[in-house]
Amino acid sequence: MNAPTGKMFCILAALTAATAAPLAQALDFSGSATLTSDYVFRGISQTQGDAAPQLGVKAALDSGFYGALWGSTVDYGQALGTDAEVDLVAGWNKTLAERWNLDVNLTRFTYPGTRQPVNLDYNEVIATLTLDQRWWTMLGWSENVLATGERGVYVEVGAKFPLSDRFRFETVAAHYDLDDAYGASYSRAQVSAIYTVGQVDFRASGHWTSDSARRIFPGVAGSRLEAAVSWNF
Repeated sequence: MNAPTGKMFCILAALTAATAAPLAQALDFSGSATLTSDYVFRGISQTQGDAAPQLGVKAALDSGFYGALWGSTVDYGQALGTDAEVDLVAGWNKTLAERWNLDVNLTRFTYPGTRQPVNLDYNEVIATLTLDQRWWTMLGWSENVLATGERGVYVEVGAKFPLSDRFRFETVAAHYDLDDAYGASYSRAQVSAIYTVGQVDFRASGHWTSDSARRIFPGVAGSRLEAAVSWNF
């Protein structure tokens, strides 16, 4: 284990311990089960355009500390072996001054079954600041972005536009600095329409990436449509 990875594991262990330590606090459990027509991560298809089942669970304390586990199928080709992504998350979420919310977490992206000596796993620190539960900006920082051994920085701004209690639009604009890893960066945009019935969300999304994304990730970047249904529990 190299030094940066060891350090990130120490941070993850510390955050997990902090989440579990105050046993007197009540634990709040939540999660979601999703079926999507295409697993699109930051504008890039992780499934070669195919459908993917996804499942996530989260345990949160009153103090704001939380731990989460999220998984999805992926398709990176037979040569790599893996067909799954499992994300381990430890973080802290708190409402500040009533209108503002801050979420800071360490996410460990893992890909079980990857054929050795390839290692696709990597860590990212993610911070999200939200205003009035509608406007947000997010920063993601990794010293081993996409398991390249190089730094990557992801910046995103987004907004929600509710039209009724059940129906809303969401928009995202983002830039992914991958100059150190790939000698190029790319920008992306996303527009989603979400209709909610009880605990179920129906989502239709359009994704767009800049031409540089096609050069970095040929065949899985560019314009694409995605449809998904999620049960939130």
